[in-house]
Amino acid sequence: MTPPTRLLIVDDEATIRHFLKRLLERDGYDVLSASSATEALTLLESHKVHLLLTDIRMDRMNGVALLEQVQQLYPEMAVILLTGYATVETAIAALRHGAANYLLKPIKNDELLEAVARGLREQQREQRRDQLEQLASRFSQVILNDNRSAEDESTDKIVVCGSLMLNKGNYTAYIAMQRLNLTPTEFRLLLKFAQFPDETFDYIELVRDACGYACQRQEAQEIIGTHIRNLRQKMGVETGLPLYIEAVRGLGYRLLPPRVTEA
Repeated sequence: MTPPTRLLIVDDEATIRHFLKRLLERDGYDVLSASSATEALTLLESHKVHLLLTDIRMDRMNGVALLEQVQQLYPEMAVILLTGYATVETAIAALRHGAANYLLKPIKNDELLEAVARGLREQQREQRRDQLEQLASRFSQVILNDNRSAEDESTDKIVVCGSLMLNKGNYTAYIAMQRLNLTPTEFRLLLKFAQFPDETFDYIELVRDACGYACQRQEAQEIIGTHIRNLRQKMGVETGLPLYIEAVRGLGYRLLPPRVTEA
């Protein structure tokens, strides 16, 4: 029998904690509660929690600081921030640190229940995505190892695109002679772009070739968007310059080709 989904409520007002606990328990959740961020972190050490709801304004450690700690310690956990004193700064901080939602008090019961359900759905999608990518990466590594035993050390393993160089034999990549610390998925994605610079690839095709599985277009766009942001950061190429990975609106992405003088 599958255990119920467990939530943790953090609020320094006992009345609010008890109200939210009863509401969510009636909806079928297993609910823990804490009166402070410190107490919440202690509970998280000994309990598996799927989603955290925390007030922002609390003494000592506020909800945004708790969100930051949770994202570092339990990155798979969804977090919803609650506040009666919304500000632009706290909203930006919530988004920057990966909050699943940002709700204003007083909250309607239906609104809270829907936010919790949505946060859990997104969490499950993220976990499924990670599991699929890990599985695809393991399969790719097995195939790569098998191929290595039958290959010689030929230049066919090297792909050069301007100042970008990728070695298919050992999954290493360099730009301007500086090694890039890429995941296997990022390497496969960059390899596809480098082999066909200036060609636009659809989101679904990129997920299939780089991640090793198929999904719907909207999900593919979200998955690839995350990997592209990471690649851009690691490559350090400025927008619009050669070797920048450019979004082609509504279609996918392409690698801007190197200048003729770079080749």
